[in-house]
Formats: sequence, structure tokens, C-alpha cells
Amino acid sequence: MDKTFMESYGYTFKSTLGEGTFGKVVSAYSAQLRKRIAIKVIDKKKLNPGYLEKFLSRELEIIRSLNHPNIVKTLEIFESQTRKVYVAMEFCMKGDLMKHITVNGALPEHAGCRLFTQLCNAVQYLHNMDVAHRDLKCENMLLDKHSNLKVCDFGFSKRLTYEDGRMVLSKTFCGTSAYASPEILGGLPYNPKVSDVWSMGVVLYMMLLASMPYDSSNHKKMLEIQNQHKTNFPNSPSVSSEVRDLIQSLLHPIVDQRITIRNILETSWMLQKVRTEDTTTSNAVSKKTGPKKEKAKEEKAKEGEKLPKANSQAEEGPSTAAQDNDATLTTRG
Repeated sequence: MDKTFMESYGYTFKSTLGEGTFGKVVSAYSAQLRKRIAIKVIDKKKLNPGYLEKFLSRELEIIRSLNHPNIVKTLEIFESQTRKVYVAMEFCMKGDLMKHITVNGALPEHAGCRLFTQLCNAVQYLHNMDVAHRDLKCENMLLDKHSNLKVCDFGFSKRLTYEDGRMVLSKTFCGTSAYASPEILGGLPYNPKVSDVWSMGVVLYMMLLASMPYDSSNHKKMLEIQNQHKTNFPNSPSVSSEVRDLIQSLLHPIVDQRITIRNILETSWMLQKVRTEDTTTSNAVSKKTGPKKEKAKEEKAKEGEKLPKANSQAEEGPSTAAQDNDATLTTRG
């Protein structure tokens, strides 16, 4: 990493956030934006030609095209003469979701629902663009200063193609084994959108129970348990029957029976928790502003003035620890 080279683009190095085999992620100050950002530095000399051609070029093309409040925003991409690629991104000061769970434990259901809704919105956006992430996991989800979720690390992402109106199934078995669907672990051609949904189920389980649904130390045994549709839920922390049903629907081994994102958002647990959060927020606002101010707001709204809406986009936003793809499934073509 060349600090002088970074400064020529208006970024002043601040600190190293994380390091991996192929590079690092640092924080820097942007003179133009007047705020802190994150920069992912990838050393192309350390990448094998196959990965460089197949994955890195694909990742850079995809992240340039993305614009969603729950996806880490790419600000700029530039490359040095020493073959280092610099990806400037928004900075998420609260780090990744896995670290948050490790430090604070399982999330309450209403908080988990809020973040999971944001994850659903992000993945639905990607899938509508015919982009599959293919490595959804808690380490690839960052939290900004307002604790909003932002999906990051598109190193295994792919634009989907179609032939005769049918999606071309993926045959590249990549991702992280603990979050991998049974069709991927079984070495079958797979629909990446449906496999992303499985990974979301593992993420939701981790959010609410602070543990993984399956032991990934033995892939063969894990695959057997997955195919039996067995998901154990510990007594502590306990979760509602509604969210258990949702997780079971997400972790369904039969692809055609796995729940869709649209149907996830319409489940009783999602709708109930959203209503609970809205009511809690409304009551908190009423107590804080008092009846007179609340009435004045209502009158303004009736007159056609729009009340400020909650914005899930932070002024600052990624800190991503450099994520190695070493702890992932072996790519087999």
C-alpha cells in the first residue's frame, strides 16, 4: 500500500482496519467528502491468474453498478503501477455483524427483525438486478453509526445469465461452508438466488441465537443433517415459534420448497415485529414531543408538508476487516 499514492487521490491514511492474504482494508480521510472512508487494497500480484480473471474483474464491475442503502457504497476504484487496486468505500464505524454478536450476544427478536428486513431488502435488490452474492455471512454485513446493516464483499458475486428463458445454473462451488446450502455442499449445479436465501437463514439463526445451526467441521455429516431438515433450537436464548418456522422455511433442503424473499417479508413474524417497532417508535416520539407538537405535525402533514422520514443511509458509513476467502469452499470450476 502506497500512502503517497492514496494522497494523490485525496485520501489521507488513518489506520489499518484488517489484513488478509491478498491485501488489507484501511481507514482514510477524504478531503473532497470531508469524512472518513474505508479503502480496500488488493494486491493483484498475490492473486492467481484464474481468480484475477474470473472473480476480481467481475467483482469490480458489479460493485460499480450497485446503489442501495443497505449495500456498502463504492465511491471510487483506482489502480497503481505496482498492480494494487484501491477500492474506496463508505465507512461503517460499528464493524461487522459477527463481531457485534460475539461482543454483545444474541439480538432481541425486534432488533434482529429490523436488521433481517434490511438484509432482505438488499438481497432482493441484488436478485432483481440478476446479481447473486454467493457469500452472505455475518462477517460480510457491516453496521453503520446508526446500526443499519450494509452488505459488503462481493468477491464471489456473479451476474446471472439466461438461455431460452431459463437461468443458467452455477457450477462454481464457492462461499463459506458454514453458510453453504446443501446443493452447494453436495456438488450440484445450483440456482445462486435460492442458495443466497439459505445463507440468509443461517445469518438469521446466528443473529437470534448467537450460534450456528450446523457443525461445519464435518461437511459430510453436516450435509446429512441438512437434508433431513433438522434444525435444533437451544432453550437459551429462546425464540418465538414464528421465527422458528421462518428459519425452517429458509433452511429447507428442497430447493423448490425454500421460501422466497417476497414471502419472507409477508410472514407473520416479520409483519408482527415491524408493527411492534413502529408502535414503539411512535409512542417514544409522542412522549418526547408532547401532544401539542404531535398535533402540529399532524396538521402540517394534512396540509401536504412531508414529515422527515428515517433515512437508512448514514452520513458515514464501511469499515470492513479485510476478508480472506481462505475460509471458504474450494472453487472447483
